[in-house]
Amino acid sequence: MCGALLTNLTAWLSGTWFDLNLMGETFKRIANLLPFVHAVDASKAAIAGTYSEMFPHIWWVIGYAIILFALAVFVFGKKMNSDNN
Repeated sequence: MCGALLTNLTAWLSGTWFDLNLMGETFKRIANLLPFVHAVDASKAAIAGTYSEMFPHIWWVIGYAIILFALAVFVFGKKMNSDNN
């Protein structure tokens, strides 16, 4: 159930199934703050062969990956230290 919920939520927020303009400005603004729309737009640009259009979007995805990786390392380190004490 959680996997289906996350998959559907990600698809809705990425604009994969429909144009985000149909959902209103607030929904579009929230979706653009997350990496899903940018990943889809970068993929579309890569498939179309317009690689220069890919880079503004790929930086969002890379930024989220770096932040989440750093957060995961921090939480893992805290968990390891708490288990040793």
